[in-house]
Amino acid sequence: MPRQRKDFLLNPMVIIIVAVIIIVAVFNFYQNIEKINKLETKVEKLKSEISSAKQHREMLKYRIENSDNYKYIEEVAREKLGLVKPGEKVLIPVPETESDQKNNSNN
Repeated sequence: MPRQRKDFLLNPMVIIIVAVIIIVAVFNFYQNIEKINKLETKVEKLKSEISSAKQHREMLKYRIENSDNYKYIEEVAREKLGLVKPGEKVLIPVPETESDQKNNSNN
C-alpha cells in the first residue's frame, strides 16, 4: 500500500497539476497585492482631499461668521475690491521690465 501512494505522488501528471495550481495561486496572490496597493494609494489621496476640503470649509465658516463684522468687511473691501478710505494714498508696485533690469545691471 505505501508503495502505491508514493508512486501516485511521483506521477508526472500529479506533479504538473500541483505545479499549475501553485503557479495560479502565486499569480492571483500577486494580482491581489497589486490591487491592495492601488487601493491604499487611492485611500491616501482621498484622505488628502478630505483634509483640504475641511480646511476650505473652516475658512468659509470663518468668513460666514465674520461677514457682519465691520473690520472683516473693511479688510475684504481693501483686498478684493481695492477700495480706500478718503484721504488715503494707494501705492501700486510696478514690476520691473527686462529693459529696466538690463539698465540696472549695466550701471
